[in-house]
This record gives sequence, C-alpha cells and structure tokens, in this order.
Amino acid sequence: MGDLGLDSETALKLMQVLLRGAAYFFAGFAVLGLSAYVVFLYWEIFASQPRAKVRFTKVLKPMGCASVVEHHHDLFPVDTPKVVKEATVEVLLES
Repeated sequence: MGDLGLDSETALKLMQVLLRGAAYFFAGFAVLGLSAYVVFLYWEIFASQPRAKVRFTKVLKPMGCASVVEHHHDLFPVDTPKVVKEATVEVLLES
C-alpha cells in the first residue's frame, strides 16, 4: 500500500475514533430497539381494552340423524350388473 501521509500514531487515533463512533452508533440502535420492545410489551400487557373472552359451548348430541348410507338409498345396488363397453384404440399412421 502507498503512504497516506499519516504517521502511525495519527492513524491509530483515527482508527480508534472510527471504531468508537461505530460502537456508539450500534449501541444507540440497540437501546432504541430495546426501549421499543419494552414499550410494546407493556402496551400488550396493560392494554386498556380487555380481550374478548372465549366461550366454550357443549356439543349437542344429534337427534334422529340418519347415516350417509341411509340418505343415498343405495345408488348402485349390489345385484345390478354393470355394463362396461370394451374400448378400442385405433392408430392411424400416415406414410
């Protein structure tokens, strides 16, 4: 590297100032973030509006419900033969 015109003591002080500035910068953001976290935490805990209460209701037993099979009345009876047509495939080749 080339000579920047700084002696070693001045360069060391410059580096210390830059590092100290960066430390203060990031420490400030950390304090801001922590304070925002505390504010939102207390805001959540001590909210002025009470939260909606969840109500649990009893599940009533179904009265006189028929099963699914009884509703469909056997759409495909077992004794009815199923008609199946045989499929044929024709291949046309053009030459």
